Amino acid sequence: MEDLQLQRNASSYATRLDRTLNALRARVKEQESLLEELRASASSSTSIPQTEPSADPKSHLQYLRALKSAYESLAPSLPWLLPRDSLVPGLLALRDTDRVANGSEEAIAKKEVQLKATQQRLEQEQGDLNDAKLMQAEMEGRISTLEEQINERTQQSPSQIAKEMIRAMKKRKQYYDTETGKLVKAFNAFIDDHLATMLAVEELGGPIVGEVPKVDEDMLEGGFSTQGKPKKMKTSEDKRQRRIDQIWGPRPVEDDDAKEPWDEKRAAAAEMRDLTEELLNSLVDAEGHGPGAYVDLQRESAAARFLVRSKVAQFHPRDARKLRLIDFGGEIDD
Repeated sequence: MEDLQLQRNASSYATRLDRTLNALRARVKEQESLLEELRASASSSTSIPQTEPSADPKSHLQYLRALKSAYESLAPSLPWLLPRDSLVPGLLALRDTDRVANGSEEAIAKKEVQLKATQQRLEQEQGDLNDAKLMQAEMEGRISTLEEQINERTQQSPSQIAKEMIRAMKKRKQYYDTETGKLVKAFNAFIDDHLATMLAVEELGGPIVGEVPKVDEDMLEGGFSTQGKPKKMKTSEDKRQRRIDQIWGPRPVEDDDAKEPWDEKRAAAAEMRDLTEELLNSLVDAEGHGPGAYVDLQRESAAARFLVRSKVAQFHPRDARKLRLIDFGGEIDD
């Protein structure tokens, strides 16, 4: 039922549109005919004045009288209007509505872009404001603390201030000693659990540290080939021990775990600890700079290469037998 009604409405609209179009065409033809008649009469008659103003006063007066006569003849007549059922007003309104709608869509798209940019700027400004508020709160807290300390010190004698500073220094030293102990313990655990085996593998000709994520300790018994692959044939215990002594040296006399076997893993771990301790001591003794910060290496070990690859230490620019820790607060090279 609804489809039938829509078809009727569409047919009626098409009929009205054709009728309006025909009326407009007829009106155009009528106006064209009148224009042709006017042109013909103007060309054949000499009594009609010129269409352009003339410099001659008599001709100009005749021109004005002709215009007056034309206006007086047209004034009483009603203008031509479209019939009531014409679709032209609706089409004109639809055209204007479509133009306004398109303009509104373009304006909305531009405003959306502007709104997005404004929102991003607002978020950035809000973040900056929050950071400024946090900084203000921290600065106010710091100022308040300093004011309290100044008030306390102004009420204390120099001896009391000195005792308080000594207590604070001892407290900080105790804290740093505790944290240093934790750091050393974690460092030793990292060497024993992860690094020592990989250092031993690299020292024996295998993959470098970090190239293979997981290393089996059984690889250390047979060693590695010139291509860096584990050897399937295991060496005798005496030959293995001679190889360990040749690379890392014999067991240190001050080794606390004398009951444990002196194998490749323990030797690599001991070498890493000794090298790190020596580098730290030399850096402290040289106050972070100068030639005294370098340590003379007996050989280019896997531990030294690992520290250099990790950007923790560096070789001397002109002597690869010297190594030093990088002073992160100073220059990389001397």
